[in-house]
Amino acid sequence: MAKVIVNGNEKEGTYLKDVINGELYKKGANIVIIKGTKKEIETSKKFLVKTNKGSITIAITEDNETAKYFLNNYKNFVNKKLRWISGIDIAFGPTRIDLDISDEEKKLDKWDVILSISGLDKDEGHLIFITKKIIGKYGLKEPKIGRIVGGKWVVSKLNIGDYIEDIEPVMVEKEAVDYFVTTNLDTKLEDGWKIYTYFTAEFDGPNEAVEHALALMEDGIFEVGEETNTYICDRRLQTLKVEEGNLIERDRGVITVRNFGVGEGKVFIYKESRTSSLSHTVVGKVKEGMPLIDFSTSGIITVKTIPERLCVIGLYLDEAIEKLKKYNIEVEAEGEVIVVEQDPKYTLEVLRQKKVKLKCVNENEILKIILYEDKAPITSWYFRKTSGLTTVKVGKLHVYFKHKDIVMFKGNPDYAKGLLPENTPKDKVKAYEIGVSNMVSRYKGMIGVRGVDSDKFGPTGESFDKTNIVGKIVENYEILNKVKPGDDVYILLKK
Repeated sequence: MAKVIVNGNEKEGTYLKDVINGELYKKGANIVIIKGTKKEIETSKKFLVKTNKGSITIAITEDNETAKYFLNNYKNFVNKKLRWISGIDIAFGPTRIDLDISDEEKKLDKWDVILSISGLDKDEGHLIFITKKIIGKYGLKEPKIGRIVGGKWVVSKLNIGDYIEDIEPVMVEKEAVDYFVTTNLDTKLEDGWKIYTYFTAEFDGPNEAVEHALALMEDGIFEVGEETNTYICDRRLQTLKVEEGNLIERDRGVITVRNFGVGEGKVFIYKESRTSSLSHTVVGKVKEGMPLIDFSTSGIITVKTIPERLCVIGLYLDEAIEKLKKYNIEVEAEGEVIVVEQDPKYTLEVLRQKKVKLKCVNENEILKIILYEDKAPITSWYFRKTSGLTTVKVGKLHVYFKHKDIVMFKGNPDYAKGLLPENTPKDKVKAYEIGVSNMVSRYKGMIGVRGVDSDKFGPTGESFDKTNIVGKIVENYEILNKVKPGDDVYILLKK
């Protein structure tokens, strides 16, 4: 029997499965085992450039003569003033740079850091930050030494006369860790191992953004869809729109949601500190289990959220009341059986107000559907986002139009971009199949159902080439006989 530490608790066992019994753990998730550690102090390839307006962090990314020169002579740029600001770069200097001169043009990107010899005079050496992509001559064959990785906001505040107060290498204390990541519960244990089966994420931030992260982790799993030296991220709710705000420093362990741009909707957890970013809303922090974040490069990780998500949509009313009462939440319910709406809808608001209103309907008042996610993956994701089925168990569509056997639902123009034709009908559309107008149509994103077969038009009244068949109603389709424009129809996705 080996003596080990599991999630901070002493345990004994022969195999991994013996000691994780009773611990929070999702089957198939990563387990991190640390055999031992030792601390090492080392100089990273990052430098802190301290100006009178604030600090800029640069990372040396190049292995060339210019970068080597900077590593040996970076103190030469201390006390140098900002000599010029142009639309493409800013320069500190001058100082002598003893390197071979070249008049070759070089392609440089925004936030590159370079050394330059102006006018091919070695006494006119400068440290330059590139602020716009450019092709230019900088007096050296290989002028680039690295990139700005922190303090970009400082660059935008610099003016003529500002200066560099100091330049220091970033010293880091690192643990040389002997570890491995496994999902094999038959791993034989050795004395002294530290074992982590889950991490704890504590949330506080803008209500909607926090709810987004809680919804992602509601089943107790964080999926490592992307990994770098700086972060891991879960991409399962990518492209969902999230509110901006809480633009604070992204310290180690901080959890953020990308709020616009490429990767909108991704949830990030940071292994290294980063400066704040307009495109990241900070929503929480990892409190326990950071080794799972540090060492997981793929797979899934078990997570415990504080608080747990308090969205009861899709639960039976008695289940919802029981869940909310654990937090002393007063419940006011309208209707019976299944919860389809709650107010307030965000967990943090529910906990603050200690009161929630629930709307419930009978099971026969909910359309039960299946989605053709294998045949129409893009359209299925659009349907989920438009109906809300990405983050709740019962979604909702708004009736826009009804005529004879056709019911049309309001789409979402923000999500409709990129609806390429997929799973378009060939000979016939069957009754109660669900269609979405694709990009070929000027009305892209509209959602429709018709109650009879058709060999001419899709469920949105469009020709077949403009129609993506995304799924079908499998139960309670008679609901559509009663609806009228302006009504909301509740939808449950059957597995």
